[in-house]
Order: sequence, then structure tokens, then C-alpha cells
Amino acid sequence: MGKGTFLTDQALARPDVNFFGIEWANWYWRYASDRMRRRGCLNCRTVRAEAHFFLREHVADASVSVLHIYFPDPWPKAKQQKRRLVQPNFVPTLRRILTSGGRVQIVTDHQGYFEENIDPTIKGSGLTLIDYNRPGSAVEGEFVGTNFERKYRREGRPFYAIAAQMPG
Repeated sequence: MGKGTFLTDQALARPDVNFFGIEWANWYWRYASDRMRRRGCLNCRTVRAEAHFFLREHVADASVSVLHIYFPDPWPKAKQQKRRLVQPNFVPTLRRILTSGGRVQIVTDHQGYFEENIDPTIKGSGLTLIDYNRPGSAVEGEFVGTNFERKYRREGRPFYAIAAQMPG
């Protein structure tokens, strides 16, 4: 969840919806959690954990209507790539936690991660590819509205997005 910009904006804009953020990096988790507390996001909870482990072990079947995966760590070194979240071993967890008609939305700035893992994994997942749905908290010209996106946009990086839906 990084610094929690997207999650905070979504939670405030949609108080009738429950949100949950997962972050591994302690500093980002503490920062985002404090940001949400200060802004009064009572419909949002966070956890400091490795995302795949947490989703696999602690999230109930068919309980997630939308899974947002924005700028996941690309683990660019060859020996680290097994740590990438979106890869074939993630598909069973993804399919199990999504509701009927639930969707996953993924955006990254890392072309290699997108082409090597994200795109083929999602296309081979058995989910139906759909148009990426820009969240309401994203301002004009943004995919998501996260701190990472705004920083990377200033650097001129391209973005890669994909969305898919559980058959319903």
C-alpha cells in the first residue's frame, strides 16, 4: 500500500466500503497506517505482512470484490524474481479470494515484470480480461493516484496496466 495515498483517498470517498491494505516495508506500513488514522478512515484496516502469504493464509474464500495491485516490488535481479507477487503460483490464491464477478487491477512501471510475469499470468489465469477501471481518486491523466505513480510520471516512466474479472 506504499504511503497509503490511494487507500486513504478511496476510504474517504467511499465510507460505505471496507478497504484493507497490505504492506511489507515497516516504514511505509507505519506511515500509511498513521495517515489513515489521522484522516479518520474508519473503514480501512492495514497489516504489515508479505502480501501473498497474508492473502493465502488469512483471507476467506470469495471475500474480495476488487484486488488492487499497484506498483508491486518488481524484484528485478534474477535471483530475486521468485519473490514477485504476480506469477503463476499466485493464481490459485487470486481465484480463491475473489468474489463471483470480482476483479483484479494491476499497474506497474516495470516493463520486464509486466511482460515476463504479470501479463502472461493474468492472461493464463482463467479470469476474463476487462478494461482497466481508473479509480475515482485518480486525477486526470493518472492510472491510480499513488505517490509512486506521481513520482514515476515526473520521471517520464511509462505505465503498464491490466485488469481481469472472475467469471460470475
